[in-house]
Amino acid sequence: MKEKIKALVIDSLNESKETNNLDFEINDETILLGENAVMDSFDFVSFVSTLEEKIADAFGKSITVVSEKAFSKKYSPFKTIDRISDYIIELLNEAE
Repeated sequence: MKEKIKALVIDSLNESKETNNLDFEINDETILLGENAVMDSFDFVSFVSTLEEKIADAFGKSITVVSEKAFSKKYSPFKTIDRISDYIIELLNEAE
């Protein structure tokens, strides 16, 4: 499941790069939000919107990735591709 979610995250990042004319490398070290992030807040919102749509299409579940719960975590789930993928798994499991 995690590899499928990571692929959706990467697809969403690639769409955001193309739509917003961004130039950054996508790998496990790519910082999505916070200090040294590859996107500004506007681009991040666009990315999350695309990602939520892809998750809904792939899993038939509607989740909200950005929430108070996400920001209250000790470690940001938005830091890297790996972290956001783990967080999405958590959200999908809660949606069952």
